[in-house]
Amino acid sequence: MERIKQWVVVMFENRSFDSLLGHLPHIDAADGLRGREIELAYPGGTVPVLPTAAPHEPLPDPGEGFGNVNVQLFGAYEPASNLGRAAYPLFPDFMEAPFNAPAEPRAPGMDGFALDFYGNFRWEKEREPTAEEMLTIGRVFEPRTAPVINTLAQEYAVFTRWFCEAPTCTFPNRSFYHGATSLGKLDNEAILNYAWDQEMPNLFELLADKGVPWRVYYDHSQVVADCAINVAGLRHIEMWKTHSVDREQFFTDAAAGTLPAYSWVEPKLMFGELDDYHPPTDIRAGEQLLARIYDAVRQSPQWESTALLVLFDEHGGCYDHVPPPAAPIPDDSPGEQGFAFDRFGVRVPAIVVSPYTQRGTVISDTFHTTSVLRTLRDRFDLGPALTRRDAAAPSLEVAFNQAEPRIDRPTVEALAVPTQPPPTPEEKREAFGDAPDAGLLLAKRKEHAREYVSQLGEATLRNAARLVDHDLDDLPATASGARGWLGRHFGAGGSRAS
Repeated sequence: MERIKQWVVVMFENRSFDSLLGHLPHIDAADGLRGREIELAYPGGTVPVLPTAAPHEPLPDPGEGFGNVNVQLFGAYEPASNLGRAAYPLFPDFMEAPFNAPAEPRAPGMDGFALDFYGNFRWEKEREPTAEEMLTIGRVFEPRTAPVINTLAQEYAVFTRWFCEAPTCTFPNRSFYHGATSLGKLDNEAILNYAWDQEMPNLFELLADKGVPWRVYYDHSQVVADCAINVAGLRHIEMWKTHSVDREQFFTDAAAGTLPAYSWVEPKLMFGELDDYHPPTDIRAGEQLLARIYDAVRQSPQWESTALLVLFDEHGGCYDHVPPPAAPIPDDSPGEQGFAFDRFGVRVPAIVVSPYTQRGTVISDTFHTTSVLRTLRDRFDLGPALTRRDAAAPSLEVAFNQAEPRIDRPTVEALAVPTQPPPTPEEKREAFGDAPDAGLLLAKRKEHAREYVSQLGEATLRNAARLVDHDLDDLPATASGARGWLGRHFGAGGSRAS
């Protein structure tokens, strides 16, 4: 591992291990789905878990809040009246304590994914899902339908017991990646509070303080680097301005052999044509981005001293069959919704690509996202652990198991994304008999303009509006409008954020 001088990390969105890698041919049967017959129960019947996923499934997007994940893991609503209610505090019909967590600690049964999909659907759409709609929560991918990530998992090192840090949504888990804690936060609510209040030691500051070169590569259509939101970026605007560049620069730097010691490469996960794997985004877009990043690294003059880490922040409600274990409590921050942060979130894909990694390496010990922070602290002598979770995390050293660099540089090939956009999720729902409610009409306006705003983007707008006391009913509906609105209120056209 000491020969690795450049570390490239790309973190995608909202997929479980089983969703993308459950049919890998070379992993232990206990870690995958091959040969299993699994039925997930819900009030209207059962859903089989089968490798038949279309590129946008599951559809609609499953729930990922703390209350959702508890149902997925433990298979019940506690209290029962939480079924059909919001799992996010931002909404007025928020679930009640204990937010579906069991009264006494017990092992998760991993049998509530269809139940939560059903309850979240009823809350979101205010109607019963059809049997066909329910089937999508059980559909997963296999090597032929997600060939890029499955090929990398077979050609390099795949972790079959890698868990996200908390059983909840995106921003808390991304905060854990950067700083080994979310300071007790469990929700994406008040995203601007992350950008201002989440003032804590983090990987970027450790690298800067040590003089280790680092750079964030993000698509400028996203207005601001997502990682800056997680770690009080508004307090460190100058640091982000000097370390953040457009994502296309990554490919230029890789080709020129000028990648810094640490590169954080972001998918487009808030505005426009997303490429982050997040359902119902077409996973082929994420596959194409991953293929481009891998090809840039393997063809770079720096290949023999570079490692590429392919990660996911959390499972996003997608099915997984392996129960998350107990976890070290990271710090003394009081947890929201009564959560002690004493158990990990759901299993997610994690792959290490390097010339010092043997083909077909399978690592089945328990790892978690903070393992990257621990590894980089060790590699660059960045100082002591930031939290107890960081101190207990295992190192990635085990993935570098070949004494001399490999001669081969395997290629990958992504499936083509249709030039004409496929039916939108809203149109597919309508085909199943959905009423044209206000949300559907708004989505059609976005689709008509060929502009998309993700859930994270909409949450960012809502919370930014709350911060400046702006009418929530008077927010832009298109990606360009959202970018302009954020630019007017928080920087000149986004240039301040960049």
